[in-house]
Amino acid sequence: MSKMRNSIFSIQVGRVGGLVLALALAVPAMADEKSVRELTLNDCIGLALENNLDLKIERINRQVVQKDEAIARGGYDPELSISAKRRHETTAGESAGTASGALALLGSETENDAWTTAIGGRTWLGGLRYELGAHLGDSSGTRDGNPFDTSTGSAGITLTQPLLQGFKIDSTRYSVAVAGKQSREAALQLETRLQELLSEVETAWYDLIQARGSIRVQKEAVRLATQLYEDNRRKVQIGTLSVLDEKQSESQAASARAALSVAQRAYAEAQNRLKQLVLADHRHFRQMEINAVGDVTAQPVMVEPEAAGFRALEQRTDLRQARITLERQGLAVAYQRNQTLPSLDLVGGYGVAASQADTYGDALDQMQSADEPYWTLGVTLTFPLGNRAAQHRHAQSLATAEKQRLELKKQEEIVLVEVDNAVAAVQTGFAQVQATKDARVYAEQALEAEQRKLENGRSTSFVVLQLQRDLTQARNNEIQALADYNRQISGLALAEGAMLERHGVSLATE
Repeated sequence: MSKMRNSIFSIQVGRVGGLVLALALAVPAMADEKSVRELTLNDCIGLALENNLDLKIERINRQVVQKDEAIARGGYDPELSISAKRRHETTAGESAGTASGALALLGSETENDAWTTAIGGRTWLGGLRYELGAHLGDSSGTRDGNPFDTSTGSAGITLTQPLLQGFKIDSTRYSVAVAGKQSREAALQLETRLQELLSEVETAWYDLIQARGSIRVQKEAVRLATQLYEDNRRKVQIGTLSVLDEKQSESQAASARAALSVAQRAYAEAQNRLKQLVLADHRHFRQMEINAVGDVTAQPVMVEPEAAGFRALEQRTDLRQARITLERQGLAVAYQRNQTLPSLDLVGGYGVAASQADTYGDALDQMQSADEPYWTLGVTLTFPLGNRAAQHRHAQSLATAEKQRLELKKQEEIVLVEVDNAVAAVQTGFAQVQATKDARVYAEQALEAEQRKLENGRSTSFVVLQLQRDLTQARNNEIQALADYNRQISGLALAEGAMLERHGVSLATE
């Protein structure tokens, strides 16, 4: 079984590309006239991989989910902020300092310009947050009648390291981890749909083979019944047979024609089903008939139920997806448990500053010389009182995880029973094929013997009619058993999760 990664599917059949091109070129002709295309089962599988709409939708769904992982990782993208501010401030005051003794009002008028830029974000290293920032300011004006103009600046880094809540897991790391699990689930959903499609195509293929065989059987039944009716009609005309025998044979001939119509309708429906799966363009391929090329045989398959069950537990995509879902819930449990802790953050910072500089350039020079360094170090404790919401969310996540564990166990039990039933069907299916084959041979021999007796006058038309019906039923039973057996083998592969291996389909890295 191939590993699921960022992948697409491929099949090792050389004719598929040529078939797709040939069918595309033939579309205009098919719209107006009946056409026949000979396709093997591998051809149909290759066309389904190219054209099936459900598979295309599932591939797009996977691409959409993969974007969620990239979106979640965007939580680590740094954020840049830039601001520029100007503030004008005027204050009033009074003083007694005039020669005439009058009061003179003295105040201040200030223009403050500030330029700030910062870049910050969070990392996956224990939830560490960082902020790099720089500030330049200029203050000018008059104060108590004296003009002034000074520039200031600072540049530094601040780090905040969670020690409890947010240390082992935080919202960003949780979102990234969950998105990664969901991406893997989407990949398995694609593989699940692919396996189901292979099974559906194979089933539709055998349905078409069976329907075609039923038409052949019913045509032979019509021929036999019509021939007997013609013989009986001649005998009635010469007076050697009763009218009742003629009407009985005529009735059977009519019934055989009706059964032939039913078989032809089933064949048309099987055609449409297979074309829907492999071509997905009914309006263009309505007039095309698929001629299924290949023999349906019955070969004995030896299967150990215990080994088949073990393979299913390892390979089944629904079980693998359920296990990933349980892992994803484990992430939720860990995150909600972390949210019940108090917040204890270690905060540290370092930077350089400049004060009382004459110009912006002087402020930058002072910061570059690091004459006025500063540092900070401290802790911040936030302890939620009660914290009932976080505690209940944690309890809820634990209950959900336990529920999913039980559901996985239940699903495994269902899969094991399903595999055992599939193994039993395969084991009995081969015996049924052999039995129906023998029954058909005996029915042919019985009819042949009874027809000779009828020709010699030692039997009746009624008995021959009954044996004709028995032979038709035996032939249909043989075709049904042969198709069923091959469908049962396919069903076992699907139950084991081995459809890709069965048909040589792989999931290759994109």
